[in-house]
Amino acid sequence: MSTSKSFSLTSRSVIGVIVLLLGVVLTLGNFDIIDAPAVVRFWPVLLIIFGAVKLLEPGSGGGRIFGGLVGAVGVVMLLNRMDIFDVDLWDFWPLLLVIAGASLIWRKHSGEASAFDGEVNDHDVISGNAMLAGLEQRCTSQHFRGGSISAILGGHEVDLRDADIVEGDVAVLDVFAFMGGVELRIPADWTVVMEGTAFMGGYENKARGSAAVNKRLVIRGQAIMGGVEIGN
Repeated sequence: MSTSKSFSLTSRSVIGVIVLLLGVVLTLGNFDIIDAPAVVRFWPVLLIIFGAVKLLEPGSGGGRIFGGLVGAVGVVMLLNRMDIFDVDLWDFWPLLLVIAGASLIWRKHSGEASAFDGEVNDHDVISGNAMLAGLEQRCTSQHFRGGSISAILGGHEVDLRDADIVEGDVAVLDVFAFMGGVELRIPADWTVVMEGTAFMGGYENKARGSAAVNKRLVIRGQAIMGGVEIGN
């Protein structure tokens, strides 16, 4: 029986290839084999490649919107460096609001419905949007299944420390942060699986997971110029 695994092109593997190529270019530049600064000048090509892979990668529509955003930024930056046209990237910043709105609409009509299997009690999921404001929510469900939360130009704090996931179950929480922050507080016996993507933002997991307990919280979604922090 063959044990070989086929290689699949994902955004994570593309990032690995990008880091590898960057190391090769810088090394060759140190030995004066190539002009490293001239090559690195066209680094926005990497954004285009990453965005294209994200668009083709199986997953949610929000991930494809994120890929399109990254690819579009790469195209504009590359054309500027090639002197094809002179445009200030910040002139396009209102399009970020368009993308944020489109992502919320897509998540509302398709993301939440596909995140769960079977019938789910309303008390077992959490939903909330913090826009230009702060929002605090607390869930105490003992059969927590996940939900959908977002922070747009605001802050969203969710306390799940009194909630619980049935042993062996998986809760899926879709998180969207745009120029805002999401803070999650979870029990110490949950294991966090990060599947979100970030652009000019980041995810930070400070939670203490327990390998002995099979209770998984899967975090999906996007952080665009915003941050998501998970802790106990």
